[in-house]
Amino acid sequence: MRSENISKLLFISAIILTVLIALNIVLLHAVRRQYAPGISAGVSLFDIVGQTREWFGYVKQWKNLSTENAKLRDLIANQVSTLATIEALQNENDILKKAIGLKTRLKRDLLSAGIFNISLGPDGHYALINKGLTDGVTVDQMAVSLNGELIGKISSVFSTSSRVMLITDPAFSVTARVLNGQTSGIIHGALADGMNFNLITQVDVISEEDIIITTGDDTTPAGLVIGVVRNIDNNDTQLFKKISVNPSVQPGQGSVVVIR
Repeated sequence: MRSENISKLLFISAIILTVLIALNIVLLHAVRRQYAPGISAGVSLFDIVGQTREWFGYVKQWKNLSTENAKLRDLIANQVSTLATIEALQNENDILKKAIGLKTRLKRDLLSAGIFNISLGPDGHYALINKGLTDGVTVDQMAVSLNGELIGKISSVFSTSSRVMLITDPAFSVTARVLNGQTSGIIHGALADGMNFNLITQVDVISEEDIIITTGDDTTPAGLVIGVVRNIDNNDTQLFKKISVNPSVQPGQGSVVVIR
């Protein structure tokens, strides 16, 4: 079917070209009869042959230009592919450098992974990563960014993928403290509101814009950045302050590491 269509297209193109050449010859002949009526038949024949040769020259030139354009498109495609490969290698190199630095700081084994799906619904905040049982991932391992920011913990493991409960999920909790301070409590996820910093008494010292990090008192390594204090509600009639925290990183499709 495809070969038949090509044959029809070539046949139609040949007819169109023949008609154009014929029209050009007729028009040229008419012009010469009007403005040069005494021209000989030999000269007219020479002009017709010349015009025909000129038309075929145009066709050949068009074909050459088409071939050159195709070669140019191939060259551009190859260059774009090369640039994409170079960029991918540079990104991979940056990821490896950050992972090595994080591994040295935490003194723990790390597994590089990638987020390929995120669900931020009213029933919970989760992400899927492309590493699972075959890679040694287990439930309750922590997922962090390459900069050491806490993203969540592994809640379910499959053969080649895993589900991460994000730190904004209501079921997530971790012991935390103020960076460069003594105030400590427990972080709980609060969905779209970020997180709540609970068990902070009215006398505890804490301010907006304070950075909150993990304490290491539970199974989570110490020193992972959790977020920044957004709002503090002081009420002297209550034992504890109401503190809202923004997560330090918004997880997106990209690279993370799993702490093992």
